[in-house]
Amino acid sequence: MREIRPNIFKTLSLIADRSLQGMKMTEADRQHIEESISAVRNAFLRAQNVLLTEEDLRMHLCHRLITRFGTEETTNDGDRSISLHMEVRWYGDGNMKTRSDIVLVDVSNLDVRRHASLPSKGYGFNIPKAIIELKFRRPNGDCTGTFLRKIEHDLAKLQELIGVFRTTQGQSKVEFGMVVFDNKANICNRINSLTIPAGVQISYCFAESREQGIEPDWNTRVGSQA
Repeated sequence: MREIRPNIFKTLSLIADRSLQGMKMTEADRQHIEESISAVRNAFLRAQNVLLTEEDLRMHLCHRLITRFGTEETTNDGDRSISLHMEVRWYGDGNMKTRSDIVLVDVSNLDVRRHASLPSKGYGFNIPKAIIELKFRRPNGDCTGTFLRKIEHDLAKLQELIGVFRTTQGQSKVEFGMVVFDNKANICNRINSLTIPAGVQISYCFAESREQGIEPDWNTRVGSQA
């Protein structure tokens, strides 16, 4: 697994160390996330071309998540925002190096008007409630080896974030997940064989398509090297 350079999260680590106070995910929150993923999975299995891109996957999932995480609340600096956000950037040494697909934040710890330490970002918070990465593959998409490397890259990113948000007791208040939808080849066994960081939940869904026979995925053949 490729490693994310530690200095990418240097500034973020300082922010997280300053205060790890934040509202944890509730069981009802977790259930809603699981039900939202399940609803998108069922739609994908029923009609694969409902999702044509990774952006479609994110849009369909957020459409369901926002019913619970879209309520306006008061921010730490007296403004208004919601818990659900996308493409959240993590800073290190003043540069925008890494971003996460979906992030749920504790709005009461969110600053949107006076976050001077990261002025170009324009907002800041001490600790998120959940981070979710997404991966999607069409029938004519990446070969399995390339697709798995992209998944591994995001797992490495989550591993780094787990370290950033770990408390002094060695536990993390943040929920970490990855949603992988595949329309090319069933690689469930390959996913299970990856080095998955402790605390990261992966939801993998493969849906057969009439397009799958167009271009064989040589990397999934027995004895091949991806």
